[in-house]
Amino acid sequence: MFRFLFKIIVILALASSCIRYVPRPIDPPRLEQSYRARTLADPNLEEFLKAFKGTLLVWPPQSMDLDTLTLLALYFSLDLDSARARLEAAQSAIVTANVRRNPSFGGAAGYTDSEASPYAFRLDPNVPFETAGKRTYRTRRAQQLAEAAQFSLAETAWSVRSRLRAALADHLISNLDLDQLIAESQIREELVGIYEKRLEVGEASNPIVSLARTDLARVQVEIEQVRGRIAQARAAIAGLIGLPPSALEKVQLTLANLENPPSEEVLDLRSVQRLGLLNRLDVQRLLSEYDAAETDLQLQIARQKPDIALGPAYSFGEGANTYVLVPALLLPLFDRNKGAIAESSARRTALGAQFLSTQAKAIDEMERALAGYRSALRELDRATTTLGVIANREEATRRQLEAGEADRLAVTLVRLESAVARRSWLAALRRAHTALGGLEDAVQHPLAGAAAMPAPPAVSPRQKEGLPQ
Repeated sequence: MFRFLFKIIVILALASSCIRYVPRPIDPPRLEQSYRARTLADPNLEEFLKAFKGTLLVWPPQSMDLDTLTLLALYFSLDLDSARARLEAAQSAIVTANVRRNPSFGGAAGYTDSEASPYAFRLDPNVPFETAGKRTYRTRRAQQLAEAAQFSLAETAWSVRSRLRAALADHLISNLDLDQLIAESQIREELVGIYEKRLEVGEASNPIVSLARTDLARVQVEIEQVRGRIAQARAAIAGLIGLPPSALEKVQLTLANLENPPSEEVLDLRSVQRLGLLNRLDVQRLLSEYDAAETDLQLQIARQKPDIALGPAYSFGEGANTYVLVPALLLPLFDRNKGAIAESSARRTALGAQFLSTQAKAIDEMERALAGYRSALRELDRATTTLGVIANREEATRRQLEAGEADRLAVTLVRLESAVARRSWLAALRRAHTALGGLEDAVQHPLAGAAAMPAPPAVSPRQKEGLPQ
């Protein structure tokens, strides 16, 4: 009876140490309100940025470059929160994999036809023992998958930075486009005025005046289109960071070397190629996943060997105590785990093929990105040369006007030609930044003197500080 009471006490003690379920329902209106309330005045954000950038002269900062925007994304990004949740699940799986199998306990009670001792009891504990290092393999596989999840988090962080860079370049170059279009619009207004005056004195025809007015209207429409593009790009930047657009309204955005993309010599393209092969996060992630598949195959092979269970049983009947040791062994007579071994081997083969494919794809992406950036730089260089030629012709035409050898129309037309060439130069500049972004994506590393990509925190700084998600 004492042993029976002891068993009840042990069960109650174990039950009291169990983790209790805590409900966490999703409240969409509250989450929306929390998201819209996010600002740069977050009390923990300043300390987070200081950890990476050192002392901040002004808080909140009035100007932000790509590096600062990236840090904001590491703090606020919802995409990173999702990747962190997957990493947490992978790390929790390590604990699960490393757990020893629990013993079991059974018992029975009854009676006999013995007059001296009519009662009978039986206690059957069972203690399992895993063999062939199964728990070690299981734990190692979980660790390797957690490492792959860590690389996946870094991939997500890089993806956010890449999209941030594209949106930032689009926003800033669109602002340059807007300034140029406004200047061109003013020139075309002057041109329309000149043609209208010439029409009044019979020195111009109606089709010429109509064409000039049409060109002016087209540029004015383009101005409105670019203004919309600027607003969309700024909203995209805020969304990628994880902030409402209003949080960045008063912040000036900048990008290093915006109008002077780095040359091939500055980039040291051979080092860029080598860096890409060593730094690609998807390659490193696949290596970890392949290692996990290798370990899983070892685990499945180890499962061919049976586990052992020991049962030191006790029974009482007819006034006698009986103690026995009951070993148990699973005999693999019909199944030697061949199916699981075949599946695991196939997964390893598939991951090996995927790794080779990804590595070859990375090399191809780097080669194409290098070729694309070289082409974009040559195009930008030619557009710059054209700007210089037209600028010289504009200056010469102005001197001719001062000397009475040219009229106002000639000067306006060459100014318009310069404005159109400037638009072509801006289009080449946009393509150069797109190609540079593609090159950075190919090596998954910042280039041209940019700060190294910081490692994303495995735990959200907002979660750690108890801030609302």
